[in-house]
Amino acid sequence: MTRRRAVMRPHIVSLGDMVVDLIFPITFPLTPGEHQDIKGRKIEPGGACNFMIAAQRIGAQVSAVGAVGSDAFGAELLTILQAEGIDTSAVDAAPGAATTLVLVLTDPLTHQHMFVGSYGEGKQAAYTDTVDAIIQRADAVLVQGYTLYEKRVAGMAIETINRAKSYGKLICLDAGPSLHIVDADMIDWAITKSDIVLMTEDEIAGASGNRRGEAAFQHLFRMGAQTLVIKQGGRGCTVIQEKGREYVEAFAVPVVDSVGAGDCFDAGFITAYLNGHTLRECALMANAMGAANVQKLGAGRSVPTCAEVNTILHGSGLAFTC
Repeated sequence: MTRRRAVMRPHIVSLGDMVVDLIFPITFPLTPGEHQDIKGRKIEPGGACNFMIAAQRIGAQVSAVGAVGSDAFGAELLTILQAEGIDTSAVDAAPGAATTLVLVLTDPLTHQHMFVGSYGEGKQAAYTDTVDAIIQRADAVLVQGYTLYEKRVAGMAIETINRAKSYGKLICLDAGPSLHIVDADMIDWAITKSDIVLMTEDEIAGASGNRRGEAAFQHLFRMGAQTLVIKQGGRGCTVIQEKGREYVEAFAVPVVDSVGAGDCFDAGFITAYLNGHTLRECALMANAMGAANVQKLGAGRSVPTCAEVNTILHGSGLAFTC
């Protein structure tokens, strides 16, 4: 697969899905009336924040566009992102608004997890001059599927995507597990705007109007997608274009927790893509990011560093680095 022109320290905008994760390591199954004494609880950035921290750590310049609450959770989230070097100047924190919280119940022994969400509330976020200036400077915009449903952000997100498209920016859509709550017309609209669509095998039907296999892929290409990236967990990933496809095997590593692995995968793929790597190299970087992430509990500030990713790449005899 051909190599593209590299961008000097690519600038990626992450749109919406700003979440705080309350991470509790537990033992499944949970039984009503039973008490578990847990150790290792964590409060970390979640949702798209995993992507932002991961991309920033491997060399991208990342800007957040979205909304948080004016509560302590929102303030802490912004403090953490800023400490990682992420630009939060376009994040709306309206008075009286509440931050989206997700209780992450994860079992380190079985590698299972469960999410219990409390959606944030507040006034509609606006497409401001600050947002527009950031979009004009950006090289790519990542849209999470959940963002299309996020009530405070959806209207602003539509305007942001339209402007980014008109400015010729790369649009990447991670379908995500929340597509079932998004209106079908909105999904179709987002696909028509997207250059790269990233999804798990379970998410293919939701992104393609309940189509499967080759019919789903051809539908997405007809809608306008140029590259499809199918995330296959511990088996790796497959990159599909109209004129070909390539399966790239995963790196074998011990798994502690898979929370955030897909976000880290996205960060690796998109950053490598903007850095001019071939699609195979993008997939290898994405797989390495995911592999480095699953070896630790939770995501947020536990997402991989560049050194951790390079250890996996070099350990497999690969010469290129993040």
